[in-house]
Amino acid sequence: MNNQNTKKITSFGIIGLGLIGGSIAKALRNAFPVAHIEVADVDSNAVNAAVNDGVVSRAVDAQSLDFGECDILFVCTPPHIACEDIKRIDSSKFSIITDVASVKSPIMKAACNLTNFIGGHPMAGSEGAGYGSAEQDLFVNASWILTIPENCVLSVEQRETLVDVIKKLGANPIYMDAELHDKRVALISHLPHVAAFALSELAASANDDAIKQLIGGGFRDTTRIAASSPSLWTDIFTESEALIPTLKKYVAILNEFLDLLNKEDKKTINSHLTVASDFRRAIPDGLRAKNNLDKIGEKQ
Repeated sequence: MNNQNTKKITSFGIIGLGLIGGSIAKALRNAFPVAHIEVADVDSNAVNAAVNDGVVSRAVDAQSLDFGECDILFVCTPPHIACEDIKRIDSSKFSIITDVASVKSPIMKAACNLTNFIGGHPMAGSEGAGYGSAEQDLFVNASWILTIPENCVLSVEQRETLVDVIKKLGANPIYMDAELHDKRVALISHLPHVAAFALSELAASANDDAIKQLIGGGFRDTTRIAASSPSLWTDIFTESEALIPTLKKYVAILNEFLDLLNKEDKKTINSHLTVASDFRRAIPDGLRAKNNLDKIGEKQ
């Protein structure tokens, strides 16, 4: 696609100015310097900060969602709130409506009457929360899932316009079915957050102040995302229908590992660890000092 379509884009709307919404606003301002960007958020401090930063052109009342006409609207609120917001949007004011929720099935159901809606989910984030943690480059090299509903009437050109905007934010758009998306994301995003929160809670329950002084890179890396917003992840966990069966499989692996430890079955333990290690090494750009790790593996 050439840049002709995105040259027609002059205005954006954003509902929710947290980490993702704020990062979208900053990235849009960088990619479209003269674009009109309207935002709605219940946090007036976040909105005021974005206006003062020159990122946002106009604040919209979060209750009425009385946006002016915009080319693209991004719904960036937590999943259950996003479902409510989508239902009360005046879709006629927007050429394209999309969202960023990490669960797609509930969102697609909520948007079933919107013919100009495309589900979205940028595979990017951090342990930060709120506009203050937003980053202009958050989406660089990240995958951005797009889910097209059956009743979508947007033309190929309009769809490509959204794709091109996402590319200008630095991300790589990928089309995916909602149910398949939810199963995959439950495994690679939602479950890791459950594990990180659980491990942090276990350490906290020890009531041993010395533990904090002993924590090294392994615990920090494994639990980094446990510093994320509890309210946001409570919402995501409870909306993620694929999380429970995925979590059950994870618990089964832990129980099997416990059984192998009790049996002191080193051979089988090593076999399981080898499968896991090989998978982790195979993730593109997934290791720090990869060459050194490869050399270590060669010596074993």
